[in-house]
Amino acid sequence: MADIEKEVVFSKEQKQLIKEIVGDENFSHHDWTKEEQKESLQALRSHIRKHYRMEQKAKCAYCRKDVGVQSASSCHIEHIAPKEKYKNYMFYPKNLCVACADCNSIKWKRDTIKPLNNGERKRYPSSSGAFLLVHPHFDDYAEHIDIFRDRWYVDKTKKGHFTIGLCKLNQRSIDFGYVEPDEVIVLAEELRDAKSKGSSHLVDLIKKRMVELLND
Repeated sequence: MADIEKEVVFSKEQKQLIKEIVGDENFSHHDWTKEEQKESLQALRSHIRKHYRMEQKAKCAYCRKDVGVQSASSCHIEHIAPKEKYKNYMFYPKNLCVACADCNSIKWKRDTIKPLNNGERKRYPSSSGAFLLVHPHFDDYAEHIDIFRDRWYVDKTKKGHFTIGLCKLNQRSIDFGYVEPDEVIVLAEELRDAKSKGSSHLVDLIKKRMVELLND
């Protein structure tokens, strides 16, 4: 089951606001904070943030750490496909979630959609397979990434690997002086192989050993 079950729903007035902004001939991604409609947009962003904060149980979509339950500065509205590259998806409900300030900033405008072989994408993708990262509206995070001691992220799939690199999830712990044991790296690779082969007993043994190492 996907991490986000219910996308945000806009009122009639909110839909009209979005239509006016997107319909402007000078529409750009900068209109997310358009000065001329500052108050209306602030209310719209607050509505989006409140919905996904609740839907995600106040957890960042990428690192799974807590986001702020009051402050907007520690609970950013995240555009899964970056608005800098895909302005037409800027208000699309399935392209929105909440993320911590670090993940939102580090990810920034890096592309997250697989390129098409036959030109430009005209519609927002409707399935997980079109995305490079773990998509909270389409994917179950636990199927792609394991987290040990709330600090070390181990990829279980290509999507998991991409997401960990995209947001530099392990690099942050290293920057703060936490050194990942060499054996953990080897075990992480063995864990991925064991899961791909469906060896549940081996998976349990490897996880147990990883926990022992990280608790030393």
